[in-house]
Amino acid sequence: MKKYGFIGYGNMGKMIVENILNLKIFYPNEMIISNRTLSKLNKIKKDYPDITITDDNTYLAKNCDKIFIFVETPEFKDLIFQISPFLTDDSHIVHVCAGLSFENINSFYKGSVSQVIPSIVSTFNNYHNESININNNEDVDNTHVGENINNIRNINNICNINNIDININNNEHVNNIHNIDNNSDIGSNDTFNCFKNACNNKLGISLILHSNNTSNTDKCLIEEIFNEFSYIQIIDDFELSNDENNDRSVEIATILTSCAPAFISLIIDNLVSIANLKSENKINVNEAKYIVVKTFLSTFIQIDTDNLCTSDIIDKTSTKKGITEIGLNYLNKNSNELINDLFDLLLERYDEVKSELNKNYS
Repeated sequence: MKKYGFIGYGNMGKMIVENILNLKIFYPNEMIISNRTLSKLNKIKKDYPDITITDDNTYLAKNCDKIFIFVETPEFKDLIFQISPFLTDDSHIVHVCAGLSFENINSFYKGSVSQVIPSIVSTFNNYHNESININNNEDVDNTHVGENINNIRNINNICNINNIDININNNEHVNNIHNIDNNSDIGSNDTFNCFKNACNNKLGISLILHSNNTSNTDKCLIEEIFNEFSYIQIIDDFELSNDENNDRSVEIATILTSCAPAFISLIIDNLVSIANLKSENKINVNEAKYIVVKTFLSTFIQIDTDNLCTSDIIDKTSTKKGITEIGLNYLNKNSNELINDLFDLLLERYDEVKSELNKNYS
């Protein structure tokens, strides 16, 4: 039986592989991990002896149909040239290379490709495996985690899922299902149940894009893997046209999902350090961090659960000529320009990267 291959074990590769193992999405003996520096895989081999590790990408390609690639964007082309003699019609490449379009890849590889733009905050850890329902503090049965992939393997007719929403207020799963193939067998709930996940395992957003020749089965597999530990947003095929505005939507979504955690972290650090400074160390750094993080978290939960919208929080917090209103007026006046300039700066860099890639991949 063909295995699942993972090439590259940097920050993103390690995070995704460990999520897959911690959630038991694949069995260790189904996985081959390749890395240029083999010693970096010693720990995972010790923890999971049944995993195959190698520094030979061609060995991996010979033995895997589904290959996840976690290398830097400039390295992608040479890697595909290296393994392409061993790829088949059943091969499916999944990569996380920023800025790399299907048009770039199609110039030298015609096979099935998906791109995933994950977030580093999707890191799964043992805390989330405790299965605690933060809404009512009751234990939630988490025994089904990892079973969804087994269901997928047995599905012959897969519906095209564009979006999956989880209502974490009551742990009910709400599926927004579009573009159902009329020839698909939807008589069994198994087709839809395979997309249901334990919401307590989800952190961050994973953007997912598929090339036109990716089968529904392969699409479903990739979406379900990342839906186990993150909220997924599928970018429809029309987003991948040559229309510049559609290209921009992917780039802006990437800024909001992949870059934003770093921006938010910087804001938290600055709030903490300034609070510590202004209080003349009467509020120490750890205390300030605790206050800020819990306040951010509580605010995000209220918004995410639709308990309070952003305007509700603003209205309920501020009073006329009060401290909060003064702060809001200042931020509203200055932050819009700052955020607009930030987007302009980042999109300008995207244009530079695309120009470089178009030259290298032409």
